[in-house]
Amino acid sequence: MHAPVIDRSRLLEHSSLQTVQKETIAQVQDIVRDFLCRVGYQLGSPFTPPNPELRAEIAAEVLSWNAGLDFETAYAIMDTSCTIAESGYSYMPPEYQRLVAYFTAYAVYVDDLGHRDLEALGQAIGRFVTRQPLEDPVLERLVGQFQEMYDYFPRLSADSINASTLEGLVGMYTEFSRGDAAVAPGAVLFPGFLRVQTGFARSYAHFNFAKGWRDPADTSYLQLIPPLVHFINAAKRYAPPTTYRSDILSFYKEVVKGENDNYIHQRAAAEQKDPLKVLRELVEETLDHIRQAETLTSADPELSNLYRGHLMGYIEFHFRAKRYLLDDLQL
Repeated sequence: MHAPVIDRSRLLEHSSLQTVQKETIAQVQDIVRDFLCRVGYQLGSPFTPPNPELRAEIAAEVLSWNAGLDFETAYAIMDTSCTIAESGYSYMPPEYQRLVAYFTAYAVYVDDLGHRDLEALGQAIGRFVTRQPLEDPVLERLVGQFQEMYDYFPRLSADSINASTLEGLVGMYTEFSRGDAAVAPGAVLFPGFLRVQTGFARSYAHFNFAKGWRDPADTSYLQLIPPLVHFINAAKRYAPPTTYRSDILSFYKEVVKGENDNYIHQRAAAEQKDPLKVLRELVEETLDHIRQAETLTSADPELSNLYRGHLMGYIEFHFRAKRYLLDDLQL
């Protein structure tokens, strides 16, 4: 018998790729560890406990859609929705956490809908504006929350939450309509533009400020919305339920799985930079915004504590969500 012919060039190529990936992972580990240290997140701190009642309620809600979702997708929607509510808004009353969980479940479903029925997603805004049925029970429930927002939040915040939700639908349709189109060199504003549209970040920022939190005439919290939006976009983003992605804290998962349809790679293509350089720049930009927000709230302990609680809660969410694989980094 003849010995099998070994393609040594392919073996060397595979070995080289493994070496590059290991070096990249080591750098990502250092960048993430540095970010967490500088933002003040205490690794190893006890997580916010899950809320069994909320999880059972959201699970029943997802099942009631009869949307043909497989078990993995349905569970991911429930788990992500509840974890965001539990961790990111642990200081809010239970009824507000419940509202956030329902909103998140609808938003994640809509993102999945873009993969399954892009036409339904594309027609949603037009149907809503002309007061036609949206022809999807979950889309109907999402816009059905619009009136409910005025029961929970000041009018200005409720308006902004609802406008951000509609913008998110447009942004998701834009993103899916692009297909595999590459971001062209020089299109430096496009990745950020798309990220703001698709993240629902303005809604999540306003969720912090419930009706009655302070005197209705006190609108000082509005100055905190922009840095909150930046942080939420930098630390949390949706993708299909099996591959949720963010910008900083999910980059490791994306490297391991070879995913490159994300803000960092899009920005790297536009700016003609190495993705790791963009990651480092994004960390510095995010820390700058955090410092500015801390200065802004330094004379207001109540607002400062809320801001810090929100930041720490969103970081905790990424450690609780196993899909981000952050445990693998051994931080």
